[in-house]
Amino acid sequence: MRRGGVMLRRGAYAALAVLILGCLLSGVRPGSVTTTPRAHAQAPTELKYTGAASCAASNCHGSAKPKPDYPKLNENIVWAQKDQHAKAYATLTNEKLKSGVSPSKIARELKLTKAEASERCLTCHAVNVPAAARGPKFDITDGVFCDACHGPAEKWLEAHAEKGWTHEQSVKLGMYDTKNFLLRSEKCVSCHLSIDQELVAAGHPDLLAFELATFSANMPPHWRDKGTWADTKVWATGQAILLREAAKQLASRAKSGVSAKLLDDALRKVQGHAAVVKHVLAPEAAKALGQDVAALVDLVTKGDRAGVTAGASKIAAAMSQEAPRLAGRDWDQAGTQKLMQSLTGDADAIAAAGVRAAEQAAMALDRLYNIYSKAPGNKPDKAAGEALDRLFAAIENPAKYDAKQFAAEVKAFEKNLK
Repeated sequence: MRRGGVMLRRGAYAALAVLILGCLLSGVRPGSVTTTPRAHAQAPTELKYTGAASCAASNCHGSAKPKPDYPKLNENIVWAQKDQHAKAYATLTNEKLKSGVSPSKIARELKLTKAEASERCLTCHAVNVPAAARGPKFDITDGVFCDACHGPAEKWLEAHAEKGWTHEQSVKLGMYDTKNFLLRSEKCVSCHLSIDQELVAAGHPDLLAFELATFSANMPPHWRDKGTWADTKVWATGQAILLREAAKQLASRAKSGVSAKLLDDALRKVQGHAAVVKHVLAPEAAKALGQDVAALVDLVTKGDRAGVTAGASKIAAAMSQEAPRLAGRDWDQAGTQKLMQSLTGDADAIAAAGVRAAEQAAMALDRLYNIYSKAPGNKPDKAAGEALDRLFAAIENPAKYDAKQFAAEVKAFEKNLK
């Protein structure tokens, strides 16, 4: 099965990237942030958010005849028809979600009048900015639209269509710089990774697996990053930010005195991201990360929540230092291949770290191999593709996860890695 030129490998798991990217977005967001309006408040609110309708003209991004190259000028149509972000607000009132989750029930548990009127929900289900920052075409019911990721367009909306106008000029006028991989990662995880424990306790799904490069590729993307190996950088940068946020979530939950299950779920996320991110770190940093994660596991086992808070915060701080370095690193064919070999060579340790680590490794190998096999002079190998299919089959049902089987499938893929 292909979607947007990206091979999706995973039976029932095949829908995961689309489902989780859109869950909140399609009805039940599996990854929210905290209760503060962080997700869409990174640009100055004195600038107006112009709304999706301001981009929908046929001579703007609403063209029914897309150009062959980017920008294709049909981005607004793609968003409205195919992107789950367009359904984000609507899901707050949808009581017939495929997931079976009830937004109104969650609202009642949280003592909210209506989910669609709550700051807590609108933070990630819409572009929730003050009334004074809303332009004449702004409509909060449009969900997560253009301004959510690209920032308030008041100052650059008209100008950016001018001949010779540059992206850098738009950024100076309030556009959020999504071409910067570090900033892009920050923007996405602000809604798609951590979720506060009160929401989970009220019935809001917790996000258990998210990987920036894979989920971005299946969004569907309405952009193309320049450079054959740009996606390798997206993956590496995203993993550092994801580990940072997972560690922050663990620290927050430990400090808040949540149930043992919620604390353990947060720990598994940290272990999952750490198991793969260490492969892009310098040897000393990778060793330190391994020691810190092992210490965390021991602290959680002992019930030392103060220690967990401190240990998780230490990992978050380390990733804050590593992420900019990874965002500035350039990759090539040899580096991408070496990264895959490093991951496959660590099959036993990754498998033993649990299903969350296995999920991250599977998505990493699939995304990296997709990048590698499409590079000039390369082509996809059927045997490698089939090995990846089996890899995803091994994690399709987390309840039946078998570490030995997963490790064996990773090694089978390694044999076909050319």
